[in-house]
Order: sequence, then structure tokens, then C-alpha cells
Amino acid sequence: MRTARLLVLALGLLASPALAQPEFFFGTGEAPVFREEAIDKRFLRTRLFQALDQGTADANCAQVVGAYLTLLGEVGTQFHKRDENFMLDPALVQALNTQLVTDRFPGNSYFVTMVRRVLIDKQLRPDWLKTAESLVPYYPAIDMARLRFLADGTKPVDSFLLTLPVLRERYKEEVQRVNSVAVSTAEALFRDNYLDHELAFSGLELVDVKLEKPKKKKLKKGEEPEPERMVARLIWTEPEPAPTATYEFQFGKPRKRERVEVVAILQDKQYVDLNKLLKGNTVLVRGRFWEYKKGLSSIELRDALLFQERDWARIGGLVEPMALASCPLAVNDLTGIAPAQPGAFGSKPR
Repeated sequence: MRTARLLVLALGLLASPALAQPEFFFGTGEAPVFREEAIDKRFLRTRLFQALDQGTADANCAQVVGAYLTLLGEVGTQFHKRDENFMLDPALVQALNTQLVTDRFPGNSYFVTMVRRVLIDKQLRPDWLKTAESLVPYYPAIDMARLRFLADGTKPVDSFLLTLPVLRERYKEEVQRVNSVAVSTAEALFRDNYLDHELAFSGLELVDVKLEKPKKKKLKKGEEPEPERMVARLIWTEPEPAPTATYEFQFGKPRKRERVEVVAILQDKQYVDLNKLLKGNTVLVRGRFWEYKKGLSSIELRDALLFQERDWARIGGLVEPMALASCPLAVNDLTGIAPAQPGAFGSKPR
């Protein structure tokens, strides 16, 4: 039986290896299967699990439970088929480890078991969704769109490792920089390797969402014209370089940051209210990587979903220190007295 180990991977650790191949991103075997183990059974008897299932009337515990449901929503849109890892924004990793972990409460272990519960059940428990809905007035950071997505079932992408910056790097490495011997087949090989995969791209700016008619084409006999479809147009802009320790003088105009246009043909069912999305909002889009223009200046996704993103580095706080200290469910009734558990954040898998 496979032992499922869930380790957080911060995006900053996902720099593309110079010789990475598609197998690095998509794996070579079948998707992992999550089975209930001893820690999962213990979790069912914890106070946190009971509060997730039944809600809480304690104002301090409402913050704690709300924080966990917020974290769960953030990871749930990017589970992937490659392996048992999952990804959480680095700012939220920091918040989890500093705001939800004490000597008496291994909050990161609880979060891992929450994620495991969802992956074992293959969906968010309906009772957890009801609890989240009841907590929104008291903990508005909960993203109900992401949790409703999870409640309809875990739908992993093929890989969260293949971000848009990494995809561009692979294109440069595998197509634009190849020598004359390989140039005739490089583009076709890249298409074979990367197209038609379910991917998720974060940090995109929303340009617009509207109904559009498909491009006109000559119809065959008996063929019906394609109906209008809801299309989101997005822009990814290369991040500004990180500041250096020494001041550098720069003459002339600053280097123009590269951009990628993303055309996302949306699914009929969206979890975010499209009417409330504003131009300029930062969003995550997940969908099937369907087509791209040469040079990867523009890409097209099909069957896409949009989710709003927040700048957690600026938001920072998940729970007030006194709220955690005063919440009666924030005690270690999961792991016992062991200081480190398999699968916990920062621990090494055995």
C-alpha cells in the first residue's frame, strides 16, 4: 500500500531545471491513490474535525476554523496528478507555521490531515462547506468559490509545476535555442509534449470577459455553426526583477517586460460570479492548454475556470495570536507528544 506523504512546495522552489523533460512535470506513472491510514482515523476524533463538521459558536475558534478553510480553498484548485505533493502560496506557508503552530498545537499537521481527508474522499465534505458558509460573516477571507469547486469533487490538473513562466522557459530551451539539426522538429515535438494538458496559471491580469462568436469557417454539409461562447482575455506580465543588495545605475529606457496574452474559453459553470470580476483583477485560470502562437506570445485554454487571487504577502494575517491561545479546540489531540510527524511541513519523508 502506498504511503501518501503530502509536502508543501513553495513556488520559489520550482525553478525549471536546465535539462527538464516532460516527465519531470507530468510524471511517468498513474496518479497517486490516497487511502485512509491511522492518522486519518485519529483526525476524525479531533476537536478540529468536529468543529469543521458541526461549526462553532466560539468567536476565537471561528477564526481558527475559518483560517483552515481558507488555506484549504487555496490549495484545492491546484491539486495535481503527478504525485502526492500539493502547493501553498509561500506567504501562507509562513502564516501557517507562525500563526497556527504552538507548543501545544501542531497546526501544520492538522492542515495536512485536512488535505488528506479531501483527497481520500475525493471531495470537500458537505458539512465543511456548510460550516464555511456559516463563518463567512465572521471570517470573510474564506473563498467560497474555491470551496464550492472542491465540493463538486477534486479535479487535479496534470501538473502544478508547469507554471506559465516555466512553460516559457521550456519553450526557449526546447524550441528557440536548439541547433540547426534539431530546429526542423523542435516545434512539433514541443506541441506533442505540452499541448492538451490540464494546467493552472496564476498571477494573470483580467482584461475582459464577454460573449464572443467563434471565428468564421466554411461549414460542411449539415454542420451547424458554433454557438457564442464566454471568453476571458488575460495578460501575464513578466515580474519585475528582485532588487539587488547594491544600487545599479541604469541608463536609457528600462527593459520592457515580456507579456503573454491568454485567451480562455470558459466552461458554462463558473464558481466565481463573472459579473463581479473587475478589469485589472488578478486571477488564477485553469483549463486545457489547447493552442499557442509561435513564440508563445499568446496561448489558448479550453474548458477554463477562473478564480480570484489575493496578494497574501500583503494581507499577512490568518488568525490573531490571542484567538488561537483562547480557542479550546487548538490542542494536540491528533499526533500525541511526538514533535514531528511524517508528512508535516518541514519534515523529511521516510
